[in-house]
Amino acid sequence: MIIRPKIFKKFSEIIAAQSTREGGVSPLPFGLNLSSHVGDDPVFVAENRKRFYSAAGVPEAAQFVYQNQVHSASINHVSGEEGIVKESDGLFTDKENVFLCVSVADCTPVLIYAPDKKIVAAVHAGWRGTEQLIAYTMVKKLTELGADPELMHAFIGASASVDRYEVGSEVATLFEKDYYREMPNDKCNLDIKKANRDQLLIGGVPQHQIEISPLCTITDERLHSYRRDGKQSGRMFAVIGRI
Repeated sequence: MIIRPKIFKKFSEIIAAQSTREGGVSPLPFGLNLSSHVGDDPVFVAENRKRFYSAAGVPEAAQFVYQNQVHSASINHVSGEEGIVKESDGLFTDKENVFLCVSVADCTPVLIYAPDKKIVAAVHAGWRGTEQLIAYTMVKKLTELGADPELMHAFIGASASVDRYEVGSEVATLFEKDYYREMPNDKCNLDIKKANRDQLLIGGVPQHQIEISPLCTITDERLHSYRRDGKQSGRMFAVIGRI
């Protein structure tokens, strides 16, 4: 029912996970939908969240922070009291038992832990946020706070793969050529996972401390995908917190 990053395994204080489509109470195609903004019954959404957090091992007393994602490079420090942060695509905190949530259904979630400063971070990286360097911006911010990027560990979660993430040339050419493939239909396939990995690398995070999920939301029907299912798509959460 969940995707559990291996990269944080050495840190007993870290709980991190990404949900899937499976194991929920919502009728298909929603399944384990965790969003309250896609037309699903709020009672089902609440139960789905409860199931996911329980499966991930999140303590019952934990506080959750969500964000009104706007496909930006805006990041915010949170204390846990906010509940929802408006107009944000990146969150970070040094508080215990505060769990940061990213909602996705093809966009790329990036979870980061800076162990020397006990800071966790969660990033929502669609193509717009990626083009605006949100993952790099987050690493830079944590570095400004005194965290050593060489000690950071990061997880790039399940999202649309380069083989299936089709965009127009006007979008693709916003990126360097290394990040897209030109296709015969005047479209391009964009590699968002690679772009975010490289932003982490440029920020100073060592490659061996970055885990990239091989799962593609569009091809794997165990996962939610807006591009595949349109308005029938639910949303997954990627979550990280320190206990």
